Amino acid sequence: MQLITDEDPPRFVQIWPSEATGEWVVREGVLGRAGRLRETGLDPASSPLDELTAPYLERAYAEADVDRYDYVVIQFPMRNSAYDRRLIERASEWLDQYLDERGLGYVDGYDRGKRESGGRIVVNIFARAKDGELGSVAAMAALRKGAADATRATIAHRGVDVDDWTIRYERSSGKLPGGFSL
Repeated sequence: MQLITDEDPPRFVQIWPSEATGEWVVREGVLGRAGRLRETGLDPASSPLDELTAPYLERAYAEADVDRYDYVVIQFPMRNSAYDRRLIERASEWLDQYLDERGLGYVDGYDRGKRESGGRIVVNIFARAKDGELGSVAAMAALRKGAADATRATIAHRGVDVDDWTIRYERSSGKLPGGFSL
């Protein structure tokens, strides 16, 4: 379960049962920063989730509406199939980890496709984030930490009700001309 506040800066709480110990685990922190992780020592069979969420709900936390998450996309120029498969697998793993530990969101999939400008083939990795700007920053941090060539990536985001993409990081190397497009 994910809870979030409307205060500035927004705070988040994630609660789930640990696969290793079987106890409830709580991660809380400021949205966009790595949260503090702790095991509660409580067994999910004897302590219902409502019991754990009640103190947070009293402090104006609310369940995050996944349908309102912003869209984030990382776009790479295609190299070759083997390289692209590894890139998709690793970058998706890194991004999912960074988004999760910062309470931001999750990886939503990927595709390969032709760009509108030039028709060159690109790899797109899609994510959903509570805040598109913070999601884009986390995406770049994940690529850098994971040793991907972040200079080949363009990272953009847009809100649910917005048609235009905001480019946060633009590719600074590579042979793919033209602006960002999906």
